[in-house]
Amino acid sequence: FTSQYDENATYPVANVTELKEALTTGGVVALAKDVALPVSDGETGHANPLMTVTKDTVLDLNNKTLELEKVTGNLTGVPVLAAVEGGATLTINGAGTLNCEAGGNTCYGINVNGGKVVIESGKFYGAMTAIQVQKGSLEIKGGFFDMAPTCKAAVPQYAKYVVNCIDAAYKDGTATISITGGTFVNFDPSADPEGAGTSYVADGYKVVSEPQTNGDVWYTVVKG
Repeated sequence: FTSQYDENATYPVANVTELKEALTTGGVVALAKDVALPVSDGETGHANPLMTVTKDTVLDLNNKTLELEKVTGNLTGVPVLAAVEGGATLTINGAGTLNCEAGGNTCYGINVNGGKVVIESGKFYGAMTAIQVQKGSLEIKGGFFDMAPTCKAAVPQYAKYVVNCIDAAYKDGTATISITGGTFVNFDPSADPEGAGTSYVADGYKVVSEPQTNGDVWYTVVKG
């Protein structure tokens, strides 16, 4: 009965407008329906966020999908589903999907630019990058990471960028990735992702590989 009665309440969102408002407000947010973000060929420049997180937020994917509306033409820029800025922490959990499928276009899932992202679970499909760290940090504790179908078919060699730091920022320590769980398709996050002798996998953890019948290799991070 105090003013804090709804402090930990979960806010369900069912469309783009509700999701954008909830991410701006922060708190615990759950997808109540699949949400497809509109993007036009008027998007210009690199890494344009369609949504921005500036307050601490927990996003429960809740067995739903967050994606772009179907893209049929060529985009003039690179859209990003969401940017995390202003020192905010975005935690993502739930057995849902974040999908960057954009036809023959590049689309990033999340750009960390002055904040922190924590992935606990979910499926993430990048075109080619699901999560990029420009400035800040990414912690992956679980989840499944692969390229979006069109991108995977066209440039499978870029699977190594499904999670990625901007090179210069990684080198000067302003962008970091620490992985303690999760499965990565055709990408070993311990195998020199930022040059010889580098690894995204945290100390005390290792990668176990598992070939698939379709030719893919799944790399799973486990304790050990």
